[in-house]
Amino acid sequence: MNYTNKSFSEAFEEILRERRIKLRSLGIKTNLNYSYFSKIIRKQKVPPIDTIENISNALEIEPEFFIEYRIHKICEILYNNPDLVDNVSHYIYKLQKEKIARVAEKKEKYGNKK
Repeated sequence: MNYTNKSFSEAFEEILRERRIKLRSLGIKTNLNYSYFSKIIRKQKVPPIDTIENISNALEIEPEFFIEYRIHKICEILYNNPDLVDNVSHYIYKLQKEKIARVAEKKEKYGNKK
């Protein structure tokens, strides 16, 4: 299975729909209340990393499938290895400068909500 860059709620809902998994049956496998999953899908809850791992195990997919898990792992590595931060920053800048990767631009500036 490829990784996704969708939010957890979007990717989670898509997997449930594609595999025709009922929230109650997933609740039994994860020992989580099925209404919790509804809140995730409606973006009212963001699951912590250990819950993402629990749900991934029940769905029989790698937790790395979800972008939030990958971001968490990157942050954890950088936090535990601060000497890597400069190298990573320079690498990202180089990718952006050489137009290998682009940084998404926000349509409005922060704080200018209408």
